[in-house]
Amino acid sequence: MEISANNATSASKQSAHGAQLESLIARARQLSPILRQRAPAAEALRRLPDETARDFSEAGFFKIFQPARYGGYELDYGPTQLSLGNELGRGCGSSAWVFSVVACHSWILGMLSPEVQDEVWGESPEALLGSAFAPEQCELSVVTGGYRLSGRWRFSSGIDLAQWVILGAPMAHGTPPDALWCVLPRSDYEIVDTWHASGLRATGSNDVSVSDAFVPAHRTALLSALAAGRGPGTAINDCHIYRLPLWHVFSYNLIAPAFGIARGALEDLTARARRQPPSQLGRARLVDSEVVQLQIAEAAALIDSAEALVTSNALEFNDRARRGDTLEAEMSARIRRDVAFAGLACMRAVDLINYLNGAHGLTDTNVVQRAFRDIHAINTHFGMQWRTGALEFGRRALGATSAR
Repeated sequence: MEISANNATSASKQSAHGAQLESLIARARQLSPILRQRAPAAEALRRLPDETARDFSEAGFFKIFQPARYGGYELDYGPTQLSLGNELGRGCGSSAWVFSVVACHSWILGMLSPEVQDEVWGESPEALLGSAFAPEQCELSVVTGGYRLSGRWRFSSGIDLAQWVILGAPMAHGTPPDALWCVLPRSDYEIVDTWHASGLRATGSNDVSVSDAFVPAHRTALLSALAAGRGPGTAINDCHIYRLPLWHVFSYNLIAPAFGIARGALEDLTARARRQPPSQLGRARLVDSEVVQLQIAEAAALIDSAEALVTSNALEFNDRARRGDTLEAEMSARIRRDVAFAGLACMRAVDLINYLNGAHGLTDTNVVQRAFRDIHAINTHFGMQWRTGALEFGRRALGATSAR
């Protein structure tokens, strides 16, 4: 009876989560055309407009992975941001990127100590966090009760929305090398306005600068523990998502906007092609060209197949984590390979669409042209690059121990 009761509770919770996700998707679908209208102004600002940040907060998008004890939803990691990214990215790739990246920080904080979770959310459950994990320069020293931290970190997307930041600091000693992830309040860091980019222009991915800040020990965690799904937060947050091996599945936050971006470009081009009047010069319309028809079909197949691939993996690793199973190295390598492959597929799809776009794609405000810039920007991210994403899978398949 106890097993049946547990199963019934789990099924009830999953049903409630499904209803919650459907509500979020509906809201994202409503916002998508509004985001498309705001996109040119957002690019001019080089960050999300205040209205968009407010809409995301009111819709609950930033609560998707927040622990339930602070009012969060604890939805499945992977399918959730893929579903929302599919809708938001259709309207504005930068907005979808900021949503996906900022929302995942609540997932990370849920893995950290109960003390730092209470500091961040105890009095302000709506508080948001930024992040930057690879410093250009960093000094970390051990002191009584914690650490002193100085340095500069680049590419902190959506940092202007945040009241806290999670920063990665390499450890000077240890084999294999490790890193300390540190949580700092807004008073301990400066935002340096450096984000002038061709793609993902409105993400506000500026630098973070820290000068001799004290970081209490309870605001830190070893990356090795988080990567193994053994963060201190699992002592109080029993949802399976906080036991996922962080680094192995983190790239879902990066690929999620890509599907919406690619679908938005495809929808824009096909809609415009249908409205195209007969040519005065005797040239065939796009809709009547067999070459165009084949390229549209190829682009759509690339997007659909890539999404099916990464969604299937996400459903599998959530089910495994719910059962308490370990995510073995072979599956981790497959997950990273498939996310990187999906990024290439979406980029290939947008490249096909942009080629068909013709001279319309020369203007900054053209939807397809913006999608072209954004999808290429996503694929430059270290966590999305094919070599870094696929190499481990190839090595394991061949039984190789190291690169030659």
